Amino acid sequence: MNSPNPVNTTGDSHVTPDMSARTDGDAAPAAPAPDTSGPKERKSAAAVLVELAQDRYGFGCTTDGEPFAVPKTGGNIVRMLRGGRSSLRAELAQNYQRQTGLIAGQQALADALLVIEGTARQSEPRAVHLRVAEHAGATWIDLGDAAESVVRVDSRGWTMAGEVPVLFRRTALTDAFPAPEPGGTLDDLWALLNVTPADRPLVLGWLVAALGWEQIPHPMLALLGEQGTGKSSATKNLVQLVDPSGVPLRKPPRDATGWITAAAGSWVVGLDNMSVIPGWLSDSLCRAVTGDGDVVRRLYTDDDLAVVSFRRAIVMNGIDVGAMAPDLADRSIVVNLDRITEDRRRPESQLVQAWETAWPRVFGALLSQVQACKAQVPGVRLDSLPRMADFAVVLAALDQVNGTAGLAAYRDQASTLALDAVTSDPFLAALSVHVTEAWQGTAGALLDLVQPEGNPPRTWPKSARGVTGILKRTAPALRSAGWGVEDLGAANKNGVTVWRLTPPGDVSESSPLIPASPSSQVTALPTTGSGGEGRVSDPSRRGNGGERYPALRVVNPPIPATPDALTSRNGEAGKAGNESGTSQVGTCPDCGESLTGPGYTARCRPNHHTDDAQESTHVS
Repeated sequence: MNSPNPVNTTGDSHVTPDMSARTDGDAAPAAPAPDTSGPKERKSAAAVLVELAQDRYGFGCTTDGEPFAVPKTGGNIVRMLRGGRSSLRAELAQNYQRQTGLIAGQQALADALLVIEGTARQSEPRAVHLRVAEHAGATWIDLGDAAESVVRVDSRGWTMAGEVPVLFRRTALTDAFPAPEPGGTLDDLWALLNVTPADRPLVLGWLVAALGWEQIPHPMLALLGEQGTGKSSATKNLVQLVDPSGVPLRKPPRDATGWITAAAGSWVVGLDNMSVIPGWLSDSLCRAVTGDGDVVRRLYTDDDLAVVSFRRAIVMNGIDVGAMAPDLADRSIVVNLDRITEDRRRPESQLVQAWETAWPRVFGALLSQVQACKAQVPGVRLDSLPRMADFAVVLAALDQVNGTAGLAAYRDQASTLALDAVTSDPFLAALSVHVTEAWQGTAGALLDLVQPEGNPPRTWPKSARGVTGILKRTAPALRSAGWGVEDLGAANKNGVTVWRLTPPGDVSESSPLIPASPSSQVTALPTTGSGGEGRVSDPSRRGNGGERYPALRVVNPPIPATPDALTSRNGEAGKAGNESGTSQVGTCPDCGESLTGPGYTARCRPNHHTDDAQESTHVS
């Protein structure tokens, strides 16, 4: 029996069979004229595949050295040479069968792709983006649909793009956005996310930064809460708003190689049900936030290498992941979700239906937020910037657009996370106990000073070199928590590095001062903390000079407010600051503590349960 699709298994030649037919009653055909031109060249299947590719595609190479093809008929989605259903290999095999009626063999496809790869590598490298791209002052977003639609967003608005100057790639994890609908608001989003009003500016800032800016670091968003707080549902919805995927939530990777595989396939990485963040994963997350890269062995080779580099937006959830490492805490936003009571709980089917209905409107509203933020960013001026400076600028711009206090909340949270990171380390906790006044000496002397009785913890430094490593790694977190940490160098007669440590209470007398942001002088935050519950002060629990949270002391005095303060739309707040002077002498009317700068506001706020009207008295 003849097969309808004969297979060309050898790959040696391609011969088109004679499909003409005649019946017995037909006259015999005339004898063909002799061919005097010599034997015709018989093309191999691989040669036919190469010709098909050259007729239909242009070729290029990414900045990481990966070859790709782009259809000549138009479109902005590249086909990587090898891969899944969207690869050039799959399309070539399909086109070959349509044109010849044959099925290309494995060897013929491999030979053809090798020739195409050589051609592609001769071209100049081009940037190929995953879901989001920035070009010419605008952001371009691949909608992931079959029509290869792209949305263009700039400071003037958003629209479906016609001509697209950038290239995108897709993976097996790339799903389609719905068509965005104009006129929507974010109310539909907040109705489906269990996020308190105080934390909404931070979540919105993460969404806008991830969707509108490809080339900046994005802090990791951590959604924490007890069972039944909707962590997984919230994480899934946030992923779908920025980078829809068939697998929006993934289990934590087991090793660094697994992490690279998980993170390379999507713009947003959603990690579900995290219980602990081991050291290697903490380092990997930090690199992915600021820009990760690795060298791996190229598939199907013995010694060839492939470069993998990427920057990702990351969101994770868990009940309690413990204290983060200082460098990861400095790159994170933590949002605590409230418990959902039984009378507020809704069936999963209703939530899915409500999300599908609201998704196009929320997507359109989010694009409008990106547009408004891009219009405000050029005018943002900050006198001091945190570690994630670009994200802070986005928050400041959104504060101007929506009248919120996201930047102040982000600064306050950074201090709190730094304190948690410091106090969770046994060595640094011992440092807080033993160094109660300005201290200067070598790392070895410091180790002798804080050495505990009995067996030290497993992570305790075993030598002066270990102490030096801890101080260098945690110096930024210590400074955020109010400590003074100075490396005085080894310019002494012993040639040994000397350190100067100053506890929070004495930093103002011995360390240079850094001005605080003017926004902290004119912005008051809601009084709710984690879970939306206010915390009342307990004077009986205070120590170290009457301070309940001494490590949160921030001694940097604010500079006078200026007319371009971020929380003032018309400059009046800045004028009032210039006329009234700085807030160095402000005190809390309830406890008498000084309110100098944002750190004092952060410490004093949880000590007193006040309403919104009273909150303004906590900020001079």
